[in-house]
Amino acid sequence: MRIAYFDCFSGASGDMILGSLIDAGLSSRRLREALEKLHLGTVSLRAKKVLKGGISATQVIVEGNERKPHRT
Repeated sequence: MRIAYFDCFSGASGDMILGSLIDAGLSSRRLREALEKLHLGTVSLRAKKVLKGGISATQVIVEGNERKPHRT
């Protein structure tokens, strides 16, 4: 069994978490398959390597066609 622990003492955004999961070995194909199960409509993912502050990472960009807001 593998366990991942996030120590987000300064917070973490969604693209940071998705990028870290891909860097840890999650394939982008499996991530897309998991998103399809949520029935969110048209959602696209783009993963690219970035260098920020001297640290190399994977940035995941999530784009979708949201027609109605989830919050009021």
